[in-house]
Amino acid sequence: MRLHYLVSSSLCILLVSATTNAGTIATWTFETSLPSGTDQTVNPPSGGYAPEIGAGSAVGVHASADTDWSNPSGNGSSESWNSNNWGENDYYQFQASTLGETGITFSWDQTRSSSGPGGNDDTVESFRVQYSTDGSSYTDAFNYAVPITSSSGAVWTSNSLSGNSALDNQANVYFRITSNLAGTSTNGQSRVDNVSITSIPEPVTARLALAALAILATRRRGARQA
Repeated sequence: MRLHYLVSSSLCILLVSATTNAGTIATWTFETSLPSGTDQTVNPPSGGYAPEIGAGSAVGVHASADTDWSNPSGNGSSESWNSNNWGENDYYQFQASTLGETGITFSWDQTRSSSGPGGNDDTVESFRVQYSTDGSSYTDAFNYAVPITSSSGAVWTSNSLSGNSALDNQANVYFRITSNLAGTSTNGQSRVDNVSITSIPEPVTARLALAALAILATRRRGARQA
């Protein structure tokens, strides 16, 4: 009975450990990175913004040197990442390592102004999400529409990309939030918040559980034979 208890306890510890050691790879809330910059094509000008949780980098790229980058209020928070002067194929990019991780999900919140990509029609799929494992060749995942911020406040949409095994166990993965259209004015804006790269811990948990159960079965057989 004592042996059964010890092995069962070990199983619980293994399961808890597997669950807590996986999950968030990188999360950007922009509460400490505070994006800003005037009249520049790349933000930040050198290097990338580190996430508030985890490890990785983020950078924004616009064709227009007149682009202003700022940090207005976010989705339920004080800060976000915003830019104007949107042209076709301008983007926000987020990078992290997924080595040892599986079940990768990229998620983010986004809103825009009525003069941002898509103009006054918030049903237009004015953005797309892209991914890469080498930082040079990008694959389009899907197009999507972004709601327009109204006079009463920001209207946010939440999106995610998941279920792509090509993103598992990679030294680097890159995700881009890319405009399909230019803004309808130079002051047209779009901002993102709560950007996360996460993993699913179940595969590791399952292997540990099977191993622990095998040990328990072996111990039981040994106890009966004794």
